[in-house]
Amino acid sequence: MDWKESIEENADETCAFDIEEMIINNIKAGFLSDEEILEECAEYVAEYVKYDLKEDYPEDKDKFTKNILTGVIKDYRAKFQNTGTEENFLKLKLAFENIDKHGIVTQHCAGYTLSDGIDDCNEVADIRCKCGENIIGYCFYTTQDVEHLTLGVSSVLYMAFGSYTDNIDAVEIGKIIVTELENAGFSTEWDNSAGKRIAIKDIVWDKQYNEYN
Repeated sequence: MDWKESIEENADETCAFDIEEMIINNIKAGFLSDEEILEECAEYVAEYVKYDLKEDYPEDKDKFTKNILTGVIKDYRAKFQNTGTEENFLKLKLAFENIDKHGIVTQHCAGYTLSDGIDDCNEVADIRCKCGENIIGYCFYTTQDVEHLTLGVSSVLYMAFGSYTDNIDAVEIGKIIVTELENAGFSTEWDNSAGKRIAIKDIVWDKQYNEYN
């Protein structure tokens, strides 16, 4: 039986499907542990009941129990977890490490939207600057960008970037990023402008969750 059918009939079906999608997307992305995915599910259910269901299904949050969701995550981990050598992600990780050496903050899966990612990078940049580092810019891709890959919507991963200093503009930051991505073996596309993100072309997302990366 589908796990969603085990939820009592009066539970909200949309919430169940959203949770299923959240679990699968997080497993395919490869960044979160089972416990972290479980926490995201719990937060989603709480917010959904509070703002969308209101008085219609006040007891719904009690139907998506920890035991049920833990079992679903375990089953879907076995079904949807990426396998193999992680060749593409390890190249991306190496490229980001080398970009970072230039004083450019790099963040994998930074937030869900571009504004989220910029906020995440700003926080990291602020901490590193206070520690005395010379930070000149940022580079990231979002969770939404990864979802486009794992859902088959796109075969391109887009890099957002920008500058934190008047001495080096965003275009120069972009050139550094492109150089390091291509040095790592990626094919890129970019129009050399600050207004367009850098594209890594024809990338297959192959990251697997582990505690080390």
